[in-house]
Amino acid sequence: MKRTTKSLLLAMGFSLAGASGAWAQQDPTGDGVWTLQEAVEYANVNNLQVRRTKLSRGLSETDLKQARFSRLPSINGSSSYNFNYGTYVDPTTSDLRSEQSQTNNFQLSASVPLFMGFQQINSIKQNELELQAVEQEVLSAQNDITIQIVTSYLNILFANELIKIAQQTRELTKQQLERTRILFEAGSVAENSVLDLESQLAADELELINAENQREISRLALMQLLNLPASQEFQIEIPQIPEPDQDPVLLSGDQVYDVAVQTLPAIKAADLRILSAAKALDVARGAYYPRLSMFGSLNTFYSSARDFRFPVTGPLQETPIGFLDSEGTVPFVVYSPSTSFRREPYEYFDQLKDGVGKGFGFSLQVPIFNGFQVRSNVQRAKLQQQDAQINADIARNNLRQTIEQAYVDAVAAQRRYAAAKEQLRAAEKNYSNAQLRLNAGVINTVDFNIIANTFRAAQSNLSQAKYEYTFKLKVLDFYQGNDISF
Repeated sequence: MKRTTKSLLLAMGFSLAGASGAWAQQDPTGDGVWTLQEAVEYANVNNLQVRRTKLSRGLSETDLKQARFSRLPSINGSSSYNFNYGTYVDPTTSDLRSEQSQTNNFQLSASVPLFMGFQQINSIKQNELELQAVEQEVLSAQNDITIQIVTSYLNILFANELIKIAQQTRELTKQQLERTRILFEAGSVAENSVLDLESQLAADELELINAENQREISRLALMQLLNLPASQEFQIEIPQIPEPDQDPVLLSGDQVYDVAVQTLPAIKAADLRILSAAKALDVARGAYYPRLSMFGSLNTFYSSARDFRFPVTGPLQETPIGFLDSEGTVPFVVYSPSTSFRREPYEYFDQLKDGVGKGFGFSLQVPIFNGFQVRSNVQRAKLQQQDAQINADIARNNLRQTIEQAYVDAVAAQRRYAAAKEQLRAAEKNYSNAQLRLNAGVINTVDFNIIANTFRAAQSNLSQAKYEYTFKLKVLDFYQGNDISF
């Protein structure tokens, strides 16, 4: 029976994702008892894998905003303050000077793209598709957690059933041991009959402990999926599980697949990735086109060497320029005022105001040859598009296989349940007769234990078929978009 229990717990569904035991909030109801629906809703918010996927959505939203902002003008400002020694070019006058001075300049430049080969538009569309794909992947991550929650939840329920069976078996063995001891004391049976039942009772105790341990392991796995500490009070609600022969499978695997392929977020995400890859190809091809942009600038300067010079008129000065007579004895004199310059400082803010320069223009870039870089990017984008298509085909194929397997397993479990039910009925009747024969001394304890173990195995087989069928049915309900609560 131990191998049967372990096989079911390993075979029931998908492998449990590892989750960190970080501290989380208390359960929604506050009573420590969780329903399946409460566990699913809580995990969709607090599971670390789901939370990590939601961060990817935030990154995609940021990428989309940036793609939209790329169409806005780019504006940049700069400034520098220089200390000049020796020969330098004065930025305010373009004169070559050789003196100590200080210069300061400010510049504001702006550019706006006018045509970029449709790359910006296609990049925006690509990021919109990427965001939609990530949103579907968030839902897909929540779906994966939901399946894992259902698996762990049913594992706990199955372990509870095994505990009940082990407790009943232990009590029956105790009762049979007490009766056998009375018979031994009366001399009706040999001592080995008592010893055999004592050994069986010890085996029943071990089976009970194994079942309780398995329940704790399953409970811990569910708590880790919920991101709850192991020290927290945690119990699950015990629902009524319908008998497999009372709830037959109504839809075939193909019918379930037809519904799931239209609604499952993982399939939608894969299809959106194909569309996104197509837009990425358009972005890569846009590099073949010329690029046209408009730019403008605004600048001003200051120089400490620059000043104002004002002419100052002095007294008349005699300047001989020739002679009035041919002998050169009478000079010809011109009287002109003397001129000098008065220097006044050119104030800082006045220079900045008076030295403002403006300009704008257009820039055209025509790609001619860039080492086949654009061509390589286009080829790479085509391969990524093909990869996205293959991933979508793989997702559909995996979905079909999962549903087909779940359907076949559900039908097989339903049939096994019917067979196990008949087996249990016969084993229970044989066990009751064996008890009577053991009490009458007709059979020995070895034969009785064989019959008892057959009865226990029949009980375990029935529970195994029941919960395996329930899980597969929940998987089918999940892919149809139906409620998975009990």
